[in-house]
Amino acid sequence: MNVIHNIQITTTPERLIEAVTTQQGIAGWYTPAVKAQPKVGSIIELTFGAYGTITFRLEAIEPGRRASWIGVDVPPEWKGTRVGFEVAPEKNGVDFTFTHSGLPDSYADFGNFNYLWGQYVRSLKLFVETGEGEPFGSAGSKASRTTPP
Repeated sequence: MNVIHNIQITTTPERLIEAVTTQQGIAGWYTPAVKAQPKVGSIIELTFGAYGTITFRLEAIEPGRRASWIGVDVPPEWKGTRVGFEVAPEKNGVDFTFTHSGLPDSYADFGNFNYLWGQYVRSLKLFVETGEGEPFGSAGSKASRTTPP
């Protein structure tokens, strides 16, 4: 089972890939409690307050084109799943596709999970377009009201 969100974003391809591979970028849209470096093979550590910490391995970076993470220390249903960020340049920005692939068909919380990723994709769009996203725990974050994806 896969989560897929596609959206047009007014930014450069390079800026979007920075936002999903660097500590400052991820903190701006996903969770402010993050440790990350934009190096293939590095571990991205994401903390969501009382919900705890999850980790992904930065699997790939193609500047201005795509990046992906692989679940490492994550809930059992996410183990080995891939989070992908793909960009294609357009006249006024980028066509952005987010995927979280490899989830089990029996994933009972898929609807909520898909919704929460949609909120984070919205936060990413806000962050790269305005400089202010709605990461976990922020006043405007709808996603922080339940467990994080």
